Amino acid sequence: MGNVATTAERLARHAHGNIVDKAGQPYIGHIERVVTNLLRRWPDATEDEIAAACDVIEDTEWDAALLREAGISATAVSIVEEVTRPAKSTYLAWIQSLAALGSISAVKVKIADNEDNSDPGRVAAIPDGPRILRARYKPAREMLEGRARAENEDYA
Repeated sequence: MGNVATTAERLARHAHGNIVDKAGQPYIGHIERVVTNLLRRWPDATEDEIAAACDVIEDTEWDAALLREAGISATAVSIVEEVTRPAKSTYLAWIQSLAALGSISAVKVKIADNEDNSDPGRVAAIPDGPRILRARYKPAREMLEGRARAENEDYA
């Protein structure tokens, strides 16, 4: 990762601190896998900074202003805001909107996030994981992948 992404990764480590995921593992592991998934699928991707910061607004006390103050670019912060689910929206309604109207950068980051959330090892470690995968992550992936194909971003 470049210096900008390294800054975002350090910020994510700080912001997520000792937070654990639904399986009881350090949350930062999820963030690292999202960045890895993004770069594995799109080796020339420039969204690694966004992927590193993708859950900071949604899952911590940080907001967009703090991300900018910490050195994350305004463009990256804008896309992090796109991949942050609004508080009162349902997951699939939000994903449908993101897939239809979001930037392709946001869609790519969300695909990388979805890939980690759909990983069989993670699903097995989460209570009710298989049901969540069927009800939430599989339909979301179909919507996001449809947009990626429409934008010709389906290479790997």
